[in-house]
Amino acid sequence: MLFLTYSSLKERRTRNALTILMIVMGCGLLVSLSSLSQGLINFVEQNFKKILPNQIVVSNADKIQESSIEGIRNKLEVLFDQNVTLVEKSIPINNDTIAYLQGLNGVQYINPAYQGVVMINYKNQSQVTNVLAVDFDNITDIIPSIDLDFKQGNSTSTDYVIIPQKIGENLFLDISEPNKGMNQSSSFGSNITYPTMVSINGIRDLIDSSSKRSTLFVPSFLNSTGNPIVDNSIFIDINRGKAILQKIDDYDLLFITYNDIDKVEYIVSQVQKYFNNQVTILNSLELVKSITKFIVGISTFISSIAVISLIVGSIGIVITIYTSVVERTREIGILKALGGTNRVILGMFLTESIFLGIIGAFFGIIFGFIGAYLLLNGFLYFLNLPLSIYPVFNMLEISKIGLVVIVLSIFSGLYPAYKGSKISPVNALSKFS
Repeated sequence: MLFLTYSSLKERRTRNALTILMIVMGCGLLVSLSSLSQGLINFVEQNFKKILPNQIVVSNADKIQESSIEGIRNKLEVLFDQNVTLVEKSIPINNDTIAYLQGLNGVQYINPAYQGVVMINYKNQSQVTNVLAVDFDNITDIIPSIDLDFKQGNSTSTDYVIIPQKIGENLFLDISEPNKGMNQSSSFGSNITYPTMVSINGIRDLIDSSSKRSTLFVPSFLNSTGNPIVDNSIFIDINRGKAILQKIDDYDLLFITYNDIDKVEYIVSQVQKYFNNQVTILNSLELVKSITKFIVGISTFISSIAVISLIVGSIGIVITIYTSVVERTREIGILKALGGTNRVILGMFLTESIFLGIIGAFFGIIFGFIGAYLLLNGFLYFLNLPLSIYPVFNMLEISKIGLVVIVLSIFSGLYPAYKGSKISPVNALSKFS
């Protein structure tokens, strides 16, 4: 049976090669799209971990002030409107809240913060911006990429402000190199001072026409992190911020760091339950899940095109085997005359279709490996995107695709093989007598 199958494939090699090519294209496209989708998902996960590494942000800031930052930014006259009122938070975020959340399984540590809107001034430039007052001793928990040391010498962190690059460029800030031998009271180290200074006014001070200003030193710009909360906010010491923003003991934000990714859903559900779903929760894991669903949906849609190509290949197998049956009618009659059963004839043609499927799946997987890199590099090159995306080949998924191709080939050969097995030896031989 194997000898007859090999002879048939060799004798009709051009037709069989074209059929195999259709299978290779469909199988290769499925493998390429599967690996590219998984690579894109990994790329998204890695970048979101950089934005919010093992972090959940709980915010009550939407109840702090009726006028949004964008509203103030677009209409500066709001700053001088006596009708601007501050809204009391209905759910307090205080030390009792922190103590309760700290006891949740999976929570590593919690960093509270005050949030508000201030006017930042540098020379003749001013800008209304969001401000976060945090404990600078734990600033790396919130911004892992930051590399500032507030513990050198006898200096403290209360006189410093961390400004993102985006805001600094808008103010035309000139971050000069630190000078040595200057006033030690305004330095990070014992002999270093940072000459760039900005002043900050709280919104209440502007409304009340108060002249209170806080002058702070700017050590350097904070490079973009991709986190919208960090990239659009200046950072000051928590005690200084409490005074500028005229806050009480209730916080506006909580940065919750977890140590077990499997506990994230539990932590989020407990936070929602505690606050009766009245707070905003920013969770990088949920964002990744949403984007992953979107990527999978798009990939599924595109993969349907590859499936159609695979179906076309299956139709090619049907045509090839059926044509082979017609061409080998006399051979079928001779085999049956020599004692060949219907099962033998059926097995002979099914073996041929299985061979086509196996060869097509093998070369299709190889083509999928090569095609994934070609598609990705071509896509990034023509769009000029400097992204570090790499295909991820899941051998289990690739094996499933190869198995589906082989099974589809078997089903494609069933009908023509069955038709061939039912040919009468008398009719088959008399046709060519």
